[in-house]
Parts: sequence; structure tokens; C-alpha cells
Amino acid sequence: MLRWRTTVLLLSAVLALLPVSCRTPGEVLLQGSGATFPAPLYKRWFLEFYKQHPQVRINYQAIGSGAGVRQFTEGLTHFGASDAAMSDKELAQAEQALDCKVLMLPMTAGKVSLCYNVPGLAATDTLRLSREVLIDILFGRITHWNDSRLLALNSGVHLPELRITWVRRSDSSGTTYALTNHLSAISQEWKKGPGTNKSVIWPTGIGGRGNNGVAALIKQTPGALGYVEYGFARLSKLPMAALENRRGQFVLPSAATGRAALGSTPLPDNFRLFLADPDNDQAYPIVTYTWLLVRDRYADPEVARTLREVICWCLTEGQQISDSLGYIPLPEAVVQRIVQATQQIRSIPQDMP
Repeated sequence: MLRWRTTVLLLSAVLALLPVSCRTPGEVLLQGSGATFPAPLYKRWFLEFYKQHPQVRINYQAIGSGAGVRQFTEGLTHFGASDAAMSDKELAQAEQALDCKVLMLPMTAGKVSLCYNVPGLAATDTLRLSREVLIDILFGRITHWNDSRLLALNSGVHLPELRITWVRRSDSSGTTYALTNHLSAISQEWKKGPGTNKSVIWPTGIGGRGNNGVAALIKQTPGALGYVEYGFARLSKLPMAALENRRGQFVLPSAATGRAALGSTPLPDNFRLFLADPDNDQAYPIVTYTWLLVRDRYADPEVARTLREVICWCLTEGQQISDSLGYIPLPEAVVQRIVQATQQIRSIPQDMP
């Protein structure tokens, strides 16, 4: 708690340097869209902020990272959200279209869980998936749950003679990017084949829209295996597999294993970091930051000031909500850097430095 008070004090000091008029007197509506991965947390954040500031309404549509980037680039929203940081090409296109600098601000981090529906598995059993076995499932070389390689990995666990149905995202998704980025890091065959992207051509499987769509399909399909953001998986009460990490350890997704993954690599100055294969004994192997995409200049000064305050609140007070919803609170040093970066959000021309 002390470290959060320290960060809040830092934020207060920064905001004190801004004009007094930054406290918006009238109602402000902010429009955003994008990633489904952090949607439960974002919606909770925005509701809590509204309770404290009823003049501010934030409408966030969880339509997937790809669609969120497109809407933001087309100027249809005040902010976008993506689990895949924008590439240099995407940034250049957005900055040209919007005639401003685009900021990518990490807001939280989360884990991509491999969830399954295997009838007969006891609630106390934990499915283990090695790297090689996972790749072979995805390429269709392992087709049934009682395959000898799965049985060898899961000694003492009953695995039925049931076909494996891979469940993946049908929309353009940052969750897909995080998973395929990991798959490319652990398999040259995958890197050369489907590769890394927000949408790829899967060798096998059925598709669901959004994390909630994939979670629903897994629950409805005996024999299913699919990928879902950890918070969605937990809310859906889906069992999660222990995955083999870079050090050869089988690790379940948790707050501790997520923090171990984040701690394996420092965040660079441009805040763009993909944790393809964290190098830590305790690290869960599929972890990603998730970003808000904002302009550094807005025509409406009330929008600029309010958006700046909302983001700073989410980075400070809001981080205390993250863990309860299954997300990874950002380290204090990272929060301070991002809070400082929000001061680039200004209006034209009233707020120009």
C-alpha cells in the first residue's frame, strides 16, 4: 500500500503543474475501443472513475485489438486498446492520418491461459503441456487426448480416447498475437508457417469471437483446448494447463508467475516490449503487456485533460484492482515512467506548452 501512496503523491505533484482548469466542470464523453483481453479490468476502472467523477463517461467497446487499432487510426475514437503494441508501420500510418504523435501506454499486463474441457479429468488434476506437444497439437500431429506423448507427460491422470478440438480466435486479436509470438519463439516450424500476427491461418481448429466467445466454445465442446485471457478463464471457471517454460519448468498462470515473467526483461523507452519467452525459473511463458493508444494532441481541451486524468488514475489507484481481476499490477517504477509520458497529451492550441 505504501508504494501506491508514493505513486499517487507523484501523480498529484505532476497534476499540480497543470492549469487549474483541468478539472472538467461539464460532462465529458470519451470513446474507446479495442482489446477484449483487458476489457473486464478497463470496464471496472471506468466504472470506478465514473463513481468518483460522475461528469465523466467512458464508453469502451471490446471489439478486438485489430479493430480497435483501425478505429483509432480512422479517428473514430479518442483512444484505442491493443494487446499487441503498434508496429512502426502502423504508427506511421496512424500519425499521418491523425496528424499527431501517437503514444502507446502500457496499462496492465496479463497471462494467456491454455484452457481445456476433458471429460473424466478430476478437478484436482492439472494437465501438463510441453512445448513440443503443444506445437504438435496445433499442427494436427497429435489428434487425441490419449496420445502416448500426452500420457507420458501426465502420469496418473486419466486422459480419454477423445479427439482434441483446438479453439482459437476468429477475429483480429492481441491475445492471438501474444500466443503466436510465443509459438514462434519456441518453434522455427511455427515461425516459418503460421507465424506471429493478430490473425493467422491456423492449421486446425474452430473459431470464436473475443475471449468470451472462445471461453464459451471450450465449455460447450468436449475435448476442446483453446487460449483465453487468464481473467476470462477464471471467471468462466475453466481449468488451465501448466505450460513448460524456457527453463523446462511446468508452470500454472498466477499472479506470482506473471510477475516473474515481467521481471525477466526491462521495459524500453518506447514501452514496446513483447515477452515471447521469459527467461526465469518461475515465469509463466505467455505473458503480455496491454496498451492504450492515444494522441498527443486533441482538438477539444476537455477531452485532452480528462483523458490524461483518467489514464493517470488507472495507472495509480486503478492498479490496486488489477490483481483481484487476474491481471498483473505494473511495477511502481514503470507506473512513474508512464505517468510522466501522459503529460504529452495536450490540446490544440489552448494546452500547448
